[in-house]
Amino acid sequence: MGLRIVNNTLPKISLRSLPGFGHQVDFNTQLLVESSVPGQPLCEQVEVDATMLVQDTWTAHQSNMNCKTVDINTHVSPRVPILDEPLKRLLSDVLSDLGCNIINAKLNVVNSLLGSRNQMLPLGALGDLPPFSILGSDSIQLDLNLLSGNAEAGAVAPTQQLPLAATLLLATGRPPQLSLSQDTLSTLLEQVQGQGALNLSITNSLMSSQSPLQGQVPESTSLSVSALFPFIPQLARSLPGSLPLELRVRMRDEPVVAVRDGRATVTLKASVDVHVPALQTSQGLLFSVDTDIVLNITPSVSDGKLQTSLALDSIKVTRSPPSLNPSAVPSLTEWLKQILTATYVPGVNDAFHVSVPLPNVLNTNLRNAEVTITDADELPGQATLEGYCSRVASMLLPF
Repeated sequence: MGLRIVNNTLPKISLRSLPGFGHQVDFNTQLLVESSVPGQPLCEQVEVDATMLVQDTWTAHQSNMNCKTVDINTHVSPRVPILDEPLKRLLSDVLSDLGCNIINAKLNVVNSLLGSRNQMLPLGALGDLPPFSILGSDSIQLDLNLLSGNAEAGAVAPTQQLPLAATLLLATGRPPQLSLSQDTLSTLLEQVQGQGALNLSITNSLMSSQSPLQGQVPESTSLSVSALFPFIPQLARSLPGSLPLELRVRMRDEPVVAVRDGRATVTLKASVDVHVPALQTSQGLLFSVDTDIVLNITPSVSDGKLQTSLALDSIKVTRSPPSLNPSAVPSLTEWLKQILTATYVPGVNDAFHVSVPLPNVLNTNLRNAEVTITDADELPGQATLEGYCSRVASMLLPF
């Protein structure tokens, strides 16, 4: 049987130090594999998990003469019977040389990042890295599971409520780059919604409590019945304009996070109920509108911690009451936008404010790390395979 690897994703590598012996190397990648069995050509995408035991000298100045792979355990899924054994044999041949190459490449990259001139730097002195991929001779990409809590003796406890995955790119001569995915941002929003923090009652007292905005809120945004007269003139014949209003914002659905061109937004599908608390309950609800509230999400690093902030991007009224003239919808939308900017967004921001301490990786100072928002497909090595069979095969290499 002829068998070749057409394409592969950037491998994820984990190293575990085995003092006195060497290292355990865990290796994960996706492969596009083609077979050339006469009358039965196959083109399959599989995932490979391999564990290698590598015996080495734990010093930077080592060669393949004193480094060898002594055991390889390979798991391929899904299992394709006709490919299973030939593919495992092919992988065993490739990975037997790859184990030592990975360890030596790791040390070379780390030395480059640390600016080390000590060619006898012991591998064990660097500690065990999180899962990583080697991008080049001076750059490495690490998968982080951000932790929350107070550091004690160099360790922190992972949060049980807010596990956050991130990718850290370290390259010589460039500031560290922390990449957050759409899924990570969604996790943050789910936590906030689970606490009910996206539902909010807005009153005059709440508006006046937003001290940073005092004196900046237009008079037209006052929460009184008179503010509605331009939109619903008939209210002037039945209600005093001085009666205070209460706006109740409630979520109708799950928040939807979107990432495009490195910019993240969350759309909140919310109903806004306009109440007059002074009236009896049956009369207190004047009307409701359904809205799409779009907020910009901006992550940043401050004092070594990951933080996030929200800002109102836009609001769209998707359903309005029959009593409202369609020509008045834009004015009502602008009024709601001013009120939400003054009160709702600051309230949600307080709930959304999460400070997650960043780990110390390779003694790299992450206080000035750049933060980007990426789709999985934008990360080096792609998260899913692209390409077709019946083309030139690629080599299975981690760098």
